[in-house]
Amino acid sequence: MATADQDGHGRAAESRRDPALQALAEQVVADPNPNPGAFLLARRHGSGDRFGAAGVADRSAGTPMAPDLRFRSGSVTKTFTATVVLQLVAERRLRLDDTVQSLLPDQVHSDNALSGAPVTVRQLLNHTSGLYDYLDGLLPHFRSLDQYWPRDQLIGIGLARPRYFPVPGTRFRYSNTNYLLLDLIVERITDRDLRTNLERRVFAPLGLRDTSYPLARTTIDGAHVHGYADVSPLLPDAPDRARFDVTAFSPSEAGASGALVTTASDVARFYRALLGGRLLPPDLLRRMLTDTVPATGSAPPAVAYGLGVYVYATDCGRAYGHGGQTLGYLTYALNSRDGRDQLVAHTNWNSFGGTGIDKDFWAAFQEGYCAVPTGSTPRK
Repeated sequence: MATADQDGHGRAAESRRDPALQALAEQVVADPNPNPGAFLLARRHGSGDRFGAAGVADRSAGTPMAPDLRFRSGSVTKTFTATVVLQLVAERRLRLDDTVQSLLPDQVHSDNALSGAPVTVRQLLNHTSGLYDYLDGLLPHFRSLDQYWPRDQLIGIGLARPRYFPVPGTRFRYSNTNYLLLDLIVERITDRDLRTNLERRVFAPLGLRDTSYPLARTTIDGAHVHGYADVSPLLPDAPDRARFDVTAFSPSEAGASGALVTTASDVARFYRALLGGRLLPPDLLRRMLTDTVPATGSAPPAVAYGLGVYVYATDCGRAYGHGGQTLGYLTYALNSRDGRDQLVAHTNWNSFGGTGIDKDFWAAFQEGYCAVPTGSTPRK
């Protein structure tokens, strides 16, 4: 049974503020950047966590930003979802080359995108299905920030439009529709919803006590980060619409592609366990990380995409993990191949449609991953 990382006295290891990471966090929130707050949590060579945090987690209350607060992680969720899918592959209940059409025959209609060439589980995982991203067609259906989005409705939006390209497997095109279909496949195979699978297979074994998968709830339990966004396209008459509090935005809009609520330490612990071989057998973990396609159209430092994992080219070598963009929140998790070097970077401003991300945040999470904490030895 996997357990949470602890020090020699059985207590969870405490993090320490690091001057280099602190300077990067302060850079992210400096004017004219719109970010209310930011933090970077890093670990080197398996040693204790170090962090930098600046600005506020809640503009109204003036709560300082801190890495132990809960936040919406966006598409970091995809690695969690992919892990459950690959566990089912390991259990021989699913194959990567199984087709969506054979697994979900009721989703195939003559007038939707699944009526074309077969799409495999592998192509859903690595975004080479060509299926239309339902998020691109969401705006006409928007009514309010807290509206509940049924999964079937979102899948329907994704399948109603033509594919981005007709032949699956030929190139990369990021699409959240892929992961909602994986959600449905997991549910059909296990006869349990994704939340239950995540809780039993990942959250509980790893002791991720601050991680949850809410869908219907728009509130975040416990101490948490408030998210802010430019909601002009959604709510043009809203006050302070360039930095509007969108914390209550319904996570059902993201589902298996991005609904996870978590903390920086839980994200780091998950990736350490995954990359350390505690969640998947060696052959499937290797395929997750090396069965990659060029991440065409992705922002640097992303260069490739595996089975639910981005590959990043950094100044100190390749890193593995995922970025997460959801309304009001922006997160990046980067990890060395063995999970001993890690960074979780977060800021609580993210514009509608993921546009307008400031350069200082991009620079901070890339530099923060390679930054060498005080007193440690630089990597060769």
